[in-house]
Amino acid sequence: MSTMEFTYTTRIATTPAQLWAALTEPEFTRRYWFGVGMQSDWRVGSPVKWQNMPEEEFQDLGQVVLAADPPRLLSYSWHLLQPAHAQLFGWTDEEFAKYAKEPRTKVTFELEPDGDGKVRLTVTHDGFEPGSVMYRAISGQLEGSGGWPGLMNNLKALLETGTVLATVPSAAHAARGDE
Repeated sequence: MSTMEFTYTTRIATTPAQLWAALTEPEFTRRYWFGVGMQSDWRVGSPVKWQNMPEEEFQDLGQVVLAADPPRLLSYSWHLLQPAHAQLFGWTDEEFAKYAKEPRTKVTFELEPDGDGKVRLTVTHDGFEPGSVMYRAISGQLEGSGGWPGLMNNLKALLETGTVLATVPSAAHAARGDE
């Protein structure tokens, strides 16, 4: 069976070092990733811990750093679907049980200076089986999910203007009680 991949590229007026910090520092990720903090020492083989809200403990969802070459390349395994996703998207227990069996995937960020004080950021998320609901979520095709395009547009706006486009994803705020 062949696997699917999603790629998104944007140019951001910033430096590679600042973009790297935005991808790896919890204080920064929380600002554009709807409160999500990521924590790691960013060495190959290290866990990438996930925090849904600042007051929560960081959780180990099985994500692991696969490659790190600051400030040009970062890759890690991606978490599996969680019960919070079922709540967010309104899945039944049966739907969640089915979707939770999808294989773990991988996300890779490539940062390249692109002239004029800009950095080209390419996000490649791969390893999806055909029909994957996680693929639909990260690509923005799943109702209520902006996916990588929404997150990267938020990141771009934050780095270029100091403000984000959205403070909560379209449906996640209801599941987290942010309204």
